[in-house]
Amino acid sequence: MKKFWLPYSLWDIQGIELWLNELAAKGYELKRFSRFWSIGRGEFQPSEEAKHCRYRLEPIGKGTKELRERAANYRELGWRFVEQIGKLYAVYRCDDPEAPELYTDPESLGWAMKKLIRRQWLAAAAVLLWAGLLLRDMLAQLFTAPAVLAMELVLDFERLAPLLLALLVVVGGTVLGVLYQTVRFTGLRRRLAQGELPPVQKRTYPQLRQFLLTLFLVVFLVGYFFFFNWVNSWRERPLPENPAEWDFPHITLSETVPAGTELRENARQTVTLPSRPGQIVFFYDRAYTSWLAPDQYYVTQSGLARLPGEISRQVQLVQDYTKTRAPFLAEWVYAGKVQEWRQRLNALVSEYGAEETISYPGLDQLTRFSYQYWGEDWSRACYVGRLGSQVFVLHLRGPDLETPLDLLAERLAAEAV
Repeated sequence: MKKFWLPYSLWDIQGIELWLNELAAKGYELKRFSRFWSIGRGEFQPSEEAKHCRYRLEPIGKGTKELRERAANYRELGWRFVEQIGKLYAVYRCDDPEAPELYTDPESLGWAMKKLIRRQWLAAAAVLLWAGLLLRDMLAQLFTAPAVLAMELVLDFERLAPLLLALLVVVGGTVLGVLYQTVRFTGLRRRLAQGELPPVQKRTYPQLRQFLLTLFLVVFLVGYFFFFNWVNSWRERPLPENPAEWDFPHITLSETVPAGTELRENARQTVTLPSRPGQIVFFYDRAYTSWLAPDQYYVTQSGLARLPGEISRQVQLVQDYTKTRAPFLAEWVYAGKVQEWRQRLNALVSEYGAEETISYPGLDQLTRFSYQYWGEDWSRACYVGRLGSQVFVLHLRGPDLETPLDLLAERLAAEAV
């Protein structure tokens, strides 16, 4: 048994007949069409008798009853039913050279083409639905928080870019292909309505190309899974325990409280990362890297502070620092951080304070979010700022919400030199 790929489009009925008759002349008789990977492959068996036979295709009617009736009528004329190509065509074979030819009605062929057009659009809808489910979170962000989506593409370029590019090619190619086929089918149906049969087209093996595209998608998704895990293994690294060893502009918790304040820092939680077995990492202290933003840091410090003559209260310092390869990328990150914090505070904070865009000497951009949870003694402030290719988020809770920003701005300027 040998298998051959169908070299013509499914609408090219004369091309498929030509192909079947060429294989018959070489001594191959059709046994069946594959039900797997669409209907693009035929199974043939070597046979000397096949060298003298003819094959013809007829569009299948609206049901199996009509197909059986037509097959019985054709049998009386010397044509026997061999196989059907999906639900589009019935294949008939004749071994008698004197038997009359079957007549292909252009109108019925037009019905088959209409069915093909419907099938193309259903396939396109399935691809779009699959892509939509795969990217549902990104699509939601595209409409609700586009700046956050652009930021994530910068911060996680290696993982997101290949996936988005592949899906763009697949979805774009599918939609353009369906539109092209629809326009082409419409023109062919117009010719069929005038009683003309379309000429045989070039052999482009469309079903084989569809199979290879599907195979590529499967291999890509499996490969992307391993690539995703590989990227995770090197893009994340631990920070040293001592803040003095951190190699990015930062401040410490002790610098956020006035002189003379009694400060007791909380113990920092630790965890073992699955990607780095046996290596202890401080839970809130993380460092990441990507090609567009090679330096990314996120650190948290907290504790109890007691001003002279007062009771102890909670203080907290959260720093998020990013350095991109170009200032325009930093602008994307800055816009994303602002939008992210705006959404976060609107969702979680019971008493939303204010959002201010501030002109601050030494910084290119600065936004301040001021808020306070119910029952807290000290207010909170979150600064999102940018200087050149550097972006920072400084989240403070404590008695002094201005001095820490001044200190960090000085260190950002020193880093920019």
